Amino acid sequence: MKIYLWVLLGVIMLIVLADVSRTKVVDWSPTYSLDNKNPLDLYIFNQEVDKLFPKTTLKRVTTTAFMYFRENKGKESYLIINQDAYNQVDTLLLEKVKNEGNTLFVSAENYIKYFTDTLHIDYEYIDRNIRIDKKESAILTLTMNNWKNKSLKLYPLLNTFSFVKLDSSTTTILGKMKLNNGEVFPNFFRIKYGKGLIYVNNQPEVFSNVALLSKNSSAEYVEHILSYIPKDRPVVWFVQEQTRLSGEPVNESVLSVLFRYPALRMAWLIFIYGMLLYLIFNAKRRQRVIPVIKPLKNTSVDFVQTIGNLYFQEGDTAGILGKKIIYFLDRIRTKYYLDTSQLDEVFIDRLHAKSERDKELIKKIVNYIILFEKSKTANKADLINLNKWIEEFWRDSH
Repeated sequence: MKIYLWVLLGVIMLIVLADVSRTKVVDWSPTYSLDNKNPLDLYIFNQEVDKLFPKTTLKRVTTTAFMYFRENKGKESYLIINQDAYNQVDTLLLEKVKNEGNTLFVSAENYIKYFTDTLHIDYEYIDRNIRIDKKESAILTLTMNNWKNKSLKLYPLLNTFSFVKLDSSTTTILGKMKLNNGEVFPNFFRIKYGKGLIYVNNQPEVFSNVALLSKNSSAEYVEHILSYIPKDRPVVWFVQEQTRLSGEPVNESVLSVLFRYPALRMAWLIFIYGMLLYLIFNAKRRQRVIPVIKPLKNTSVDFVQTIGNLYFQEGDTAGILGKKIIYFLDRIRTKYYLDTSQLDEVFIDRLHAKSERDKELIKKIVNYIILFEKSKTANKADLINLNKWIEEFWRDSH
């Protein structure tokens, strides 16, 4: 057992060392998660965004806009940052902006056609020659007075879509994107929509961990574009499916923590499989101890001898003889089904007929029993004679 445990511990240590020393692959999946620290997640932004709204409340909402508006009303601003804005920008949200004069700020790469058609904008490929795997870059600028002489180099460029046509009667361009080939496209603008305003941006990666922590940080750029959100009302940030931290208790077991990290997960699986193999092989090598079950001992003879010795030591010859008579008559009743309450000639004849024993022997036994029942006395010779007659009666009995 000790050898197995040491081998298992050694394997676990090797796995941990291999995991620590290996080059970890960077996950560039654009999940925009608030909890993870991958390049295209929003962990850093989530930690710092509250400082951008010091005079108002920022609420993170993990439900859909429809569910949120069932329980909440009033003047608010809405914030959406994700790769896809398909499920978050719905009809009810636009109606809140249009009819109640609220503000919507949305930054996403992909928009649902209903949204672009409603705002009268065309969102298309900007250059089919741009390849994301080539890690293209772009220069981002803003039209704000305190940003006119500044720019942000966005690297890598992940979005190959842009706004190619806007409704000039309702749209104000607030920012542009210049590609390496010299082409310029609007990437940030404001649309007057009913009583409210909608701010649209198509480069959500500026909010990501890699953009905020890079040498050419996007922190100042992010601060400027978010400054358009009104500070006099609560800000609702829709983060459905972007975080596990919904404010409610998370049902996480110890195993879920183990399986979150590859090294711990592998160590746990090896431990489980190793113990199963140990149990399988150990069960084959060792047979379970089978206890010895002693057969039940027949103590009838011992009992009879003990009782007989007691009577013999006491000298109670009449008692012993009386017990033999009782046992003899009981056996007669059991074997031949005869009534032994009346010991007479009729009984003798019936017993002779059924037992086929010598009639004179039966008479001697019956007569002595009758005599003993009257006197209740006996000596050793009487006991010996009666015992001899009874044994002769039952000899070769069938």
